[in-house]
Amino acid sequence: MNNLEINKEIKDDEVILKCNGRLDANRTGYLNDYIDSLVREGQYRIALDMAGVEYLSSAGIRLLVTQHKNLKSVNGHFYLSVMSDNVRTILQMVGMADMLSQSPTQSKKEDVKQEPQDKLDTQGFHFNLTTLSPDGTTDLGIYGQPELTFDSGFKSENARRFQSGENHFSIGLGAIGESFDECKDRFGEYVVLGKDMAYLPADGSRKPDYIVGSGQLVATLTELYGLHFEGNFSHLVRFVPENPINTIGFSQLAESFQKLTKLPQMAIVMVAESGGLIGTSLNASPVEGKKIFTYPEIKETVNFTTEPAHYKMLTISVGYVSFEKEGAAEPFLRPMLPDSPLTGHIHTAVFPYIPLKKTEIDLYETIERLFETSELIDIIHILNDTRDAVGLGESQFVQGFCWIAPVKSVHLIPTK
Repeated sequence: MNNLEINKEIKDDEVILKCNGRLDANRTGYLNDYIDSLVREGQYRIALDMAGVEYLSSAGIRLLVTQHKNLKSVNGHFYLSVMSDNVRTILQMVGMADMLSQSPTQSKKEDVKQEPQDKLDTQGFHFNLTTLSPDGTTDLGIYGQPELTFDSGFKSENARRFQSGENHFSIGLGAIGESFDECKDRFGEYVVLGKDMAYLPADGSRKPDYIVGSGQLVATLTELYGLHFEGNFSHLVRFVPENPINTIGFSQLAESFQKLTKLPQMAIVMVAESGGLIGTSLNASPVEGKKIFTYPEIKETVNFTTEPAHYKMLTISVGYVSFEKEGAAEPFLRPMLPDSPLTGHIHTAVFPYIPLKKTEIDLYETIERLFETSELIDIIHILNDTRDAVGLGESQFVQGFCWIAPVKSVHLIPTK
């Protein structure tokens, strides 16, 4: 048998996959995609019956180990319930047989410490609200003049330098580096996630760069403008679709969060599976009067999503949304929904999909896991494209978690 045949059975709360054939480099992708699709549907307890597998290559071993580690990290399990003689011999030779064949001792263990306190069913989605800290609030600090972007009017006196912090989140335009002169050809969309910084250099490379703060290493960023807040989150919202094919737009998510929390302004950090992102990023640094937003230069200097991007990827979105008229923050915000008071500014970092814990998820642990074990693919300023006839609409999401901090005040950060 040259192919790999997979038959699925469900017993209690466990999915059993009976595999027959060869698990070589040619068929590894097929099995990996099959398992990933189960995980996306919420199946975190998976066993493989490999009695009918006649050949196992190194690519197959890598798949088994990766899926085992991924599901173990989210309180699930993945193991080989049955092995053919050939599979057992190969796994014993590489020292993986015992690890991969160890059945779970508590197959029905569930996390129960965080109980949702409120629920909302809307738009084909279930929302569960958990209170993290009744007194959780934050101030929104705003820096710079974002309107200078459109005529590339930023100069050295407009820039400032800041360092990452344990509980600090921010987005804006900037570059990892110590000074304006060092960064002037690279300023692009950035996101700060606690001790970690990432940005998309506007130098034509279209390849994001990042620094993970660890030990004495503290990331430094030179900023042209930005929105800043502390991660004093009051609530966590989990959202899941009624049907796995459902997606929900960002504005609908924001409205649902507002209905649950009753907050007029909120700072958010959202970890979610993408249903297709719509947005933009700079491909040229907006300094010293460069022609960026004029035609024909704009075709090369600004990246627009011409179709929904990064489908089924895992994303971290950071930003601020408001349902009221803004004062000092207004220049930083964009309409999120036509004929609605909803405005906001959101940057989204994109990673390959990995499974997430269903409950008791820790934001900082998730961020660390993504940067240490995955690849940062892109950073996008997500927008609602409402152009007549050709507009793509807004970014869609499939499922995820959103940490919410009430914004009690907005203040200007001094230039110097």
